[in-house]
Amino acid sequence: MLTLTNRRVLRVERDASGDFSVPAATMSSALRLPPTELRNRLGRGEVKSQVEIGQGEHLGTFRLTLRCGGRLWNATVSSDGTVIDEVFTFDRERLANWRRRHGTSGKGS
Repeated sequence: MLTLTNRRVLRVERDASGDFSVPAATMSSALRLPPTELRNRLGRGEVKSQVEIGQGEHLGTFRLTLRCGGRLWNATVSSDGTVIDEVFTFDRERLANWRRRHGTSGKGS
């Protein structure tokens, strides 16, 4: 498994009801996918997301997770949408399983 940590200054959007939205350019960069490939995978429903609310000492922060095949992006985000920290993980075993299920050769993965 390959893990990369970054210190880029990123923001995600948050609507009036408090839901987060990750802009396409940020998502493409976070998952290390070219924009066209990201659009294709989004269209096929292959990108999954999750939001967790910080508790205790993490109150006021959120953990956003994006997963696509063996690619995983976790970000700690403040309530205003500022990305405090992010980690990209590339899990080769998970990617291989995903490729078997989806019958892909790995091009663009």
